[in-house]
Amino acid sequence: MSRPASLSGTEAGRRRTGGWIAPAGTFYSAQYLHHLRVAAELRATGDGPGDPWDMRDGWVMVRCHGEVIALPDRVSQAQLDTLADMLLAAPDTPYRSELMASLRLLLEMACT
Repeated sequence: MSRPASLSGTEAGRRRTGGWIAPAGTFYSAQYLHHLRVAAELRATGDGPGDPWDMRDGWVMVRCHGEVIALPDRVSQAQLDTLADMLLAAPDTPYRSELMASLRLLLEMACT
């Protein structure tokens, strides 16, 4: 089994792609309903997210409609940079709106 290919945050935003962001900021795309499969492939080839609803491992999930799922105190600066690249590159669509709303909420929660 080979490790899924990574994608830049800029390209992920431009394509309006969901996926996983590693603590170091590397983005791995996951098509709709494929987050669990991609997570298993990442774990099988080195390091990857565990249970997607137990976000304590430091990985960030980006859903295909742009919603970001993460624990605010576990998001690294590299992940925030990737999310910002995605936001800047995303066309003006509901995906971009969801991404922006999620980032705003993450930052608000991290500051309280």
